[in-house]
Amino acid sequence: MPESVRIVDETGANLSKFGNASVMSAQSGNNALLVSTPGNWTVVHAPAANTQASASKAAGGVGVRHVCETICATFAAGATAPTAVQVTVNLRDGASGAGTVLWSAVMALPATAGATATPIIISDLNIVGSPNTAMTLEFSAAGGLNTFEAVSMAGYSIS
Repeated sequence: MPESVRIVDETGANLSKFGNASVMSAQSGNNALLVSTPGNWTVVHAPAANTQASASKAAGGVGVRHVCETICATFAAGATAPTAVQVTVNLRDGASGAGTVLWSAVMALPATAGATATPIIISDLNIVGSPNTAMTLEFSAAGGLNTFEAVSMAGYSIS
């Protein structure tokens, strides 16, 4: 960065050097001049028919917390009519099937071929998980024959 565009703190220390690529891409934002959140990540799972969708961000290490910013879940019927079904989507502070539920919603399908539940797409969240703990977005169970589930979440990790 040219000297004429120096960024300094209240003590006059040059902060311009902290905006380099290695500092900006780290899981921690310590000493970084940030324009976006540190440690951005996305996890996705779109399995085959009649399979529970579950996407997990593994624990980040000592002191690292995952923060979920975006949740997306879809639930649809295939070409053959399924049995009418209702499933729950959970954001967990923990691994699949374990841990505290931080957020939850219900999705339902009628017994109609090609039916689609209203997708859940939520952004601008800041749901913070526990330190050194996985974060999982998942359906409570598989939807049944001729149904398809998909989940994705995006966020960042802080320490």
